Parts: sequence; structure tokens; C-alpha cells
Amino acid sequence: MKWNNEDVKLVEKFIEIRNRGYYADSAQLNDVYNRVLEKNVAPTSCGSCMRARISELETALNQFKKTLEVKEEEQPKKTNKTKKKE
Repeated sequence: MKWNNEDVKLVEKFIEIRNRGYYADSAQLNDVYNRVLEKNVAPTSCGSCMRARISELETALNQFKKTLEVKEEEQPKKTNKTKKKE
């Protein structure tokens, strides 16, 4: 999976739109879906298909966020070890 900041924001926007009961722009959704999940599916205007794609992106986004959290926890904490001037 390939994520960038713009994709994260768009997927969060798609999730919000879906949760309100509306439909996202199918072309934009398809572009993000294919790019992030590295697939090559044809565009669709099927409402349930679009909701399923958003759900799949939501699952992938949650996994990505968990991966980031784990990576942050694994990094050693930086301490401020500056020598005091005497």
C-alpha cells in the first residue's frame, strides 16, 4: 500500500461523506482506491460498490495508522543530553 498525506485526507473525507449517507465522487474515489491499494479496477457508479470500496480503504487506512503507531513506539525516545556550561 502506498499512502501520502493527500490520500489520507481524501479517504477520511470519503468516510465522512459515506457516514452522512451521501456518495463520494466516483472518479476521485476510484483513483485513490487504485493508487493506494495498488489495484486496477474500473470506475463504477454502483452505490453499494462505492461504499464497499470506501470500507476497504477505511480498513487499509486503519492498518496504516496502526503501523505508524508501532513504528513510533519502537523508536528510541530522544533525550536532551546537552552538557551544562560551568
